[in-house]
Amino acid sequence: MYLVSCILYPRCAEAARAEIRASGTVASFGTYSFSGPLLFQITQPGDLEIGHIQVDGVHNGEYPWVMRIYTDNASFVGVGGALSPSSRAGLISSDGQYVVPLFVSCPNFGDEIWIPVPDRSDPAYQPYRPSDQVGVRAYSECIIMGIDPRNADWVAGDDRSLWTEDDNPLGDTTMATPFEIRVAARCGVEAVAGTYTGRVIIELVTAP
Repeated sequence: MYLVSCILYPRCAEAARAEIRASGTVASFGTYSFSGPLLFQITQPGDLEIGHIQVDGVHNGEYPWVMRIYTDNASFVGVGGALSPSSRAGLISSDGQYVVPLFVSCPNFGDEIWIPVPDRSDPAYQPYRPSDQVGVRAYSECIIMGIDPRNADWVAGDDRSLWTEDDNPLGDTTMATPFEIRVAARCGVEAVAGTYTGRVIIELVTAP
């Protein structure tokens, strides 16, 4: 007869629940900065690149927000007696009658994509607002970048469809800095010789 001995170990107790308190703060990362200026001399007609604006820094404020660029030529007069008003968007001649339109390009537009810079005082100016449909744009503002999870175009990703694997849930179109906003002037043969100036404004605003 053989004797078999064994040792019985007590069953391990179930793991207890532990709650570890954690807290912290996220500091402001500052904001973006912009440097120019745009100084140029146009000697022939055509679409001519006249300079660039460098963007540095970073912004981590509450979103949704957008970075927009526009001119503000509320004092533009135009040609007296004209049958239809001219757009105010661009650089204005010293006598307030003529305009040289501006266009901008930056990396997140795509290669050599140029978008007109609107004027905020134009009657047709439409402020940014998001859309829940891909391809539907309900604004005329020139948006450089932003974060808006309500904007279907920004959320959809490269396949241009919602609810797919490449969706960008935050609608984040921001870019690493530094980067350049290239600026061009459309100076056709009808452009009147003279000195042109303008207020080109870049700002971050909370998206409505």
